[in-house]
This record gives sequence, C-alpha cells and structure tokens, in this order.
Amino acid sequence: MLDFTDNDILLIYHRLKDKYNLLLTLTSLLDDGFTIDCPIIVGKAHGQIIQLYVCDKMFIMDVLNEEQTMCTHWHPYDVDDAVSDITDFMEGRSDYPLQKLP
Repeated sequence: MLDFTDNDILLIYHRLKDKYNLLLTLTSLLDDGFTIDCPIIVGKAHGQIIQLYVCDKMFIMDVLNEEQTMCTHWHPYDVDDAVSDITDFMEGRSDYPLQKLP
C-alpha cells in the first residue's frame, strides 16, 4: 500500500536539486487551481512543466504544456520511480501523451 508523505517530496527534491533547476514550493503559492496545500516540486524543460506532490498518501506526477492547457498525470510507485521520472523529464528522455484540459 502506498503511504507517501511530504517528507518523501523533500527527500526527492534534495536528491535532484543540485543536478536540475527545480523549484520546491507549496501548492497554495502556485496559481494553478490546487485545492490542497502541500509541498510540490516543479520543473520546466522542453516547453513543458512537471509537478510532483503527495495527495491522499500517493505521489501525483503531472506534466503540462507551457500554456497549461494540456496535461497528463500518473502515480510513481516509490521514491526511486519519482526520481527517475523527473530525471527523464528534465533530460528530455520521455514523450508524454498530453490531453486537453477541460
């Protein structure tokens, strides 16, 4: 069973912050329509935005286009998967099937 916390977000950020230009902030400080207030990692590369946060003890990984009109999301299984997903994104090694937001 998944049981992630804000501390896992901090751990992931500290593992990646010296390698990539990532922002650690709070969802409440972003103007993105979040209804929860929690730590979030945000990265921008290749005309897209990646976000990682915890909701209901699950990792939520979102990738959006720069205009934030298209998105996809998934749930990394553990800290190592989340680190790998962010690394692949920042290094341009993944292609995401974005869908139009309502």
